Amino acid sequence: MMNPKLQCIGASAALGLLILSIPNHVSAADSTQLHFQNTCRADVHAEFDSAVALLHSFEYPESTAAFNAIAEKDPDCAMAYWGLAMNIWHPLWARPSRQDLQNGASVLSRTESLSVSSREASYINALKSFFSSDDVATHVERAGMYEENMRQLYTANIDDPEAVIFYALALLTTADPADSTYAKSYQSASLLNWAKDSQPSHPGVLHYLIHAYDKPELAHLALEVAEHYAEAAPDSTHAQHMPSHIFTRLGLWEKALASNVDSTRSAEEFTHRANLPGHYDEGLHSLDYLMYAMLQSARDEEAADLLDKLSTIDNTDVDSFKVAYTYAATPARYVMERQQWQDASNLELLHPDFPWQEFQWAQSIHHFARGVGAARSNQLERAKSELSRIIAIRENLSSSIAPYFSEQVQIHIAHVDAWIQFGEGNSEDALQLSAQTADREDSVVKHPVAPSEVIPARELYADMLFESGMYAESLEQFQIVLSNYTNRLNALVGVARAAEELGNIELSEIYREFIRVQTLAGNQQRNSLTP
Repeated sequence: MMNPKLQCIGASAALGLLILSIPNHVSAADSTQLHFQNTCRADVHAEFDSAVALLHSFEYPESTAAFNAIAEKDPDCAMAYWGLAMNIWHPLWARPSRQDLQNGASVLSRTESLSVSSREASYINALKSFFSSDDVATHVERAGMYEENMRQLYTANIDDPEAVIFYALALLTTADPADSTYAKSYQSASLLNWAKDSQPSHPGVLHYLIHAYDKPELAHLALEVAEHYAEAAPDSTHAQHMPSHIFTRLGLWEKALASNVDSTRSAEEFTHRANLPGHYDEGLHSLDYLMYAMLQSARDEEAADLLDKLSTIDNTDVDSFKVAYTYAATPARYVMERQQWQDASNLELLHPDFPWQEFQWAQSIHHFARGVGAARSNQLERAKSELSRIIAIRENLSSSIAPYFSEQVQIHIAHVDAWIQFGEGNSEDALQLSAQTADREDSVVKHPVAPSEVIPARELYADMLFESGMYAESLEQFQIVLSNYTNRLNALVGVARAAEELGNIELSEIYREFIRVQTLAGNQQRNSLTP
């Protein structure tokens, strides 16, 4: 069903997604620019470099297997245990659980009777500081200690590129998501760009630069890096996906589609090659980014097929936060991006056997979609029921979850409440709450797991302004959305419709043309502005 604000104006010019591809990635053995000095046996040095390359691309299952193989061949290789512990902590992803912290400390304890160089001891001791407690509430403190120890290691080993690169990652790990100056991102990027001069194809350099610049104002600085990373990285699902973080920020939907098609294919191949017990969880992360790119280019039919595919993936290799986010966010995107509010109100939670109680912050996304959908389709009592569910989730949230996720739950509550008030005729209060919520969301940096919030809070505010007949204010808010989410289709449509209502036909036509070009390869169901 098409977006009620848009209607078909021409025949489909859909392009088959399978023809979209990026150059094949190289194997870990081809990562010749990476060398991690160590005192392990000479016959495991090449394997060690490959294991570190996989670690830099966050290919944790393969990297763990590689470090385990090294430890079996050379049990006295202390840095193999360092590598195993590094694979337990996933910087920039989810915070380690208590069990993870205990496992990391246990692995590192195996280094205590082994001979190491002073430099190796610094790597191990820095990591021990992070695994120094199994109290998940001390995460920020322990991550800060690790960062400081890595700074000292980097300062004492200025000729060690790996020290520079791992310190740059530590800076990104401790960056405050509410810091609008991006101080640590800039600091990390400066170190990575220095390392890039001598190692332009180092997977860690390219990967972490993408993360450092994964901000609306900075993404353009990483375009060249993004286009190079998938070629230079190990045979990595995550490496094929990561360029799409920048392509998504810049609204380059064809490139984002290509990146994630390749990544999802890689994940399927790895699932079979490694004989995993379920689908590789990294592939689901790519599926959500792929869904987002499809919807921004009006590939609605292909998006429906992708959602059908996701519904068949009921078993993954691990029940990770990426899986929880994708299971909740991707179906919500499909209905909310297309503004199918009745469908949103009836949304069914995918895979009810998934351990949702461990990821209630993700379940909040589902109830948010149902709540906004119900409120915007005049089902206010149902909307209030969904609001109550989100409030209950907030009351039971674990203190160990990333701040972004707990903040999103608060935003879900506020916006469902705002649309209920709007539906009850309390427009002034609803608009005030909606504006405050938009400002709140804009003050926190988006988590890397999300290509975008399911619906940006400011876009919902702009919608409410439009429905209130406040077209000038709505136009302004949609333009702000576009400054943070380049080429976002509903915001482009919002500008064009608001401009038309204001009699600014020239501006409306300019945006109509943007929309026409952006959706040319789509199914043409959402590229007209006629209600």
